[in-house]
Amino acid sequence: MMHLKAELQHLRRKGALKVPSDLESATPDPDRTCGRCRIELGRVINRGAECRACRLKVCKGCRQYNFRATDWVCIVCYKRM
Repeated sequence: MMHLKAELQHLRRKGALKVPSDLESATPDPDRTCGRCRIELGRVINRGAECRACRLKVCKGCRQYNFRATDWVCIVCYKRM
């Protein structure tokens, strides 16, 4: 439990737990950046996709896949489950 709490605190410090309204003021185009790690998303490769739980657009590196390769949520939503 303490390990999970430490991971969530690390993500919060990194800025990955901010809500979409906070991201809009922090970045010029929130639709072009990952909602978790804030890297710039590509136009063709790694365009990002919407997390089914929090609705943020996230890159491939910030996704946690379930048993099926098509079911995933972002890393923060996965850790909160």
